[in-house]
Order: sequence, then C-alpha cells, then structure tokens
Amino acid sequence: MSASRSYYSHPRSLFGPLVLVTIGVLFLLRNMGVIHYQTIGLWFARYWPWLLIIWGLTKLVEYFWARRVGQPAPGIGAGGVVLLIFLILCGMGASAGRNVNWGDIGWDDDFGGGVFGTRYEFTENISQPVQPGSMVKVLGLRGNITVTPSADNQAHAFIHKYTRTGSQDEANKLNESTHPKFELQGDTLVLEMVSGNFDHGRFDLDLQVPRSSALNVTTQRGDIRVSQRDKDVDLEATRGDIFVEETKGNASLRLRHGDLTVRNVAGNVNVDGTVGDSNVSDIGGTLTFSGSYTGDIQLSHIAKEVRFSSVRTSMQLAKLEGDLSMDRGDFRGNAITGPLRIDTQAKDIDIKDVSGDVHIDDTRGSIEVHTTMPLGKVEISNRAGEINVGLPEKAIFEVDAQSDNGDIMTDFPLNVNNAGRNATASGKVGNGGPSVRLKTNRGTIQIRKNSSQ
Repeated sequence: MSASRSYYSHPRSLFGPLVLVTIGVLFLLRNMGVIHYQTIGLWFARYWPWLLIIWGLTKLVEYFWARRVGQPAPGIGAGGVVLLIFLILCGMGASAGRNVNWGDIGWDDDFGGGVFGTRYEFTENISQPVQPGSMVKVLGLRGNITVTPSADNQAHAFIHKYTRTGSQDEANKLNESTHPKFELQGDTLVLEMVSGNFDHGRFDLDLQVPRSSALNVTTQRGDIRVSQRDKDVDLEATRGDIFVEETKGNASLRLRHGDLTVRNVAGNVNVDGTVGDSNVSDIGGTLTFSGSYTGDIQLSHIAKEVRFSSVRTSMQLAKLEGDLSMDRGDFRGNAITGPLRIDTQAKDIDIKDVSGDVHIDDTRGSIEVHTTMPLGKVEISNRAGEINVGLPEKAIFEVDAQSDNGDIMTDFPLNVNNAGRNATASGKVGNGGPSVRLKTNRGTIQIRKNSSQ
C-alpha cells in the first residue's frame, strides 16, 4: 500500500533567539562599563513579567502567521515548559529578594545583595555655613542617615561610601562621580545624594547641623535617625526604619516597610504610610496615625489627643497618661482620659482606668473595660463576644443592657431578666446620671463594681 503524505517541518520559535540576543547585549554593556550587574538584577526583579508578556505575544504572532501560510504553529515543547517554570520561580524569588533588607540579616546591601565584585570603601567630609532660620534638606537614595547637633553654625557631612565593582579603577571612578555638595535654594540648604551614580552603592551619612534648623530628610532605602532638634522635622523612608528623639518641634513621619521609634517630642507627631512595629512615648502634643500597620504598636504618655486610623481599626482618645498596646488580636490600655472611641474587628479589648465618655464597637472579640471617675457616657457594642464592665462603686448612672443568646450578671441593684433567649438589664444607680448602654450577640454581659473608687 502506498500513499502520498505531506510533512511540514516544525518552525522554530523566535522567542529563544530574542532572549539570547537580549542577554548578549546586556553582558556586552556590562563589559563596556555602561551598566552594572546590580542594575541587571534590579531590572529583572522589577520587570521580569514583561518576559512572559513578550513570550505570549510572540507565540500569538507565530500562531496567526502559521495559519496564514498553512503550516503548523511552533509549540512550546518540554524545554519551553521547563524554561517557563524556571523563569517564574526566578522572577518571584528576585521580586521577593528586592523587598528584603539584607543589611538586617548580615548581608551586604550595596548592590541588591552584594553578590558580584569586590567591596570597596571610601569616606568624604564636607562642611557648609548655615544661616539662622534656614531649613536643612537631605535627599538620599541608598544608605542610613543620622542627624545630630553641630557645635557651631555649620553643617558637617561625613559620607561613608560602600561599593562593589570588578576592579579598583571602577571603584575609584564611582567615588569620583559621587561627590555630594551643599546647595542653597532660597532659605533651604540642600544636600542631594540621588542623581548621577548614587544608585551604584550605599552611602551612609552622618550629618551635624545646628539645633535651631528645621530638618527635612528623605531616603529611598535606609534608616533615618534624628535627635536633639529645636525645630520641626519632616522625615520619609521608603524602605527603612525611622528613629526620632528629643525634638522640641513637630514631627511629620512617613514610612513604607519600616519600624518607627519616637521619644520625647514636645510638639505634634504625625505618622503615615505602611509601618511595621511602632513605639511612641512621651509626646507633648497630639499623635496621629494613618495608613496601614503590620506590626505591634506601643504608646505611652501622650499629653494630647491620639488618633489612629487603619483598615481594621480606628481609635481616638483625649489623653494617654499610661500605656497602650495593640497588635493583630489584642488592644490593651490603661490610664486613659476620654472621650475614648474604638471601632475594630476581631480584637480582644482590655481597658483599665478610663475616665470620661467611652464608645467601643467590636466584632468577634471579648471586651473588658474598667472606668474611673469622672464617669462619662458608656456605649459598648460587641457582635459574637462577651462584655465585662467595671463601674465606680460610688458613681451614679443609668443602665440599658441587652444580650442575645447570653446572660447578664451585675453587682448593682438593676432589673435583670435572663428568661428566654434575650437577656436584659436596666435601671438607675443613685439618682441616675450618664447612660451605660451595652449590647452583645452570643455573649455574657457582666456589670461589676470597682470597689477602690
């Protein structure tokens, strides 16, 4: 038996040659000194999904072209599947590694991890007179920035440079191309370490400026530490921690992916961004938190109003004489002056020694509140959780409590009805006074005496 058969050769995909050409061009540019290994790594970590997009578009073009000429389209093949998996895993790993602060775990962070080349270090010192009342502004790219007072009316900058290159000559060229300088722009003295080759290494800055100068510091990757200032400070760290202490003015702080420590600030403190752990204490003005918070929050001794706003929790109080801590599942505080307002979800709340008005709204958590004189209006609502309230023994107030699918217990002479599914309690203590309204679903309500008051 014979038959005529037509065989089509399977054409090769264009994507493989395109990748080889791209890799060759990148390494050629590296050998010519145009770009560095760290630049290639950062490009890949940020833009690797484009390889998948280009690959997919190439396959679409090849498919429609093959249909037009009547030939089979090139397939992806087993090797292509392996390459696809390898590319995705490497891309995800590079993107994750780009967000890691390698310096915190003991790795060099000079060039995205410090893998290639030899490490070289340089130092440089510059000074500039500062006019009274002038602001000092620092623009940093990669490196820690520390600001302390100067002993004279000048700004003194001590720059510590860390770089990785293939040779001493390359390191020397990089050092020569990264000489920062002060520049007076109006009433602001600016130290800029962003343009040029400041992205090819780490540049730690120790800056001394007069205490009376207001301060504005920004860095994209590195920690900021500021202490002993008489005027306002404005600090921003894109990826790094912020530490502020002993400041007489206001503090405006913006973070992304970093921890916060603030101590002994006489003015107002404003915090915004994506913040990890926060520790704020001894603030003479107001404290305002806005943004998202991924770590634990510790507050103590805030002389004026505290405002906190995140996706899951909003909180406001008039004064914090004691301590307040908050994490993903717990909210604890003591010695609080109201009005206190908390709106949250899935947190166990424990508040002791709170005076004035109290408003708490929670879901799927237990609530325990011990009030003190002067007693204000109390409103507590909890969905799927118990409520325990302690009230001053000698206070006068009026109670209206309701528990669905739970009981109510009290130390005060109230009208309590635990019959049926919905328990209620109501009545006046003394001649009546501020209202105490409690409501929960599927939980017990306890109304106890604080005998010490």
